[in-house]
Amino acid sequence: MAASQYQLIVRQAQQLSPQEQLRLIQQLAEQLAEREAQPPQPADDEAARSARERFARWIGAVNSGNPNSADNEQIDADLAREYGATHEDE
Repeated sequence: MAASQYQLIVRQAQQLSPQEQLRLIQQLAEQLAEREAQPPQPADDEAARSARERFARWIGAVNSGNPNSADNEQIDADLAREYGATHEDE
């Protein structure tokens, strides 16, 4: 929604009586609750395929120069070392 549309809606809502504003808020809250209660719609086959293709373009896109950069044990050790460091000398 564009900012000008939002501002128009706010101005119109401000012109309502307090009772009408409360009723409007209750209706909006009910609609949001209904929307959140609905399970997400599954993507159609074409949309899912397109999303997979876009994601796949990023596979291997970064080269750290370290042949062991995907070594999970080394990553865990590096993280543990950094989280355990006080960094007081920096």
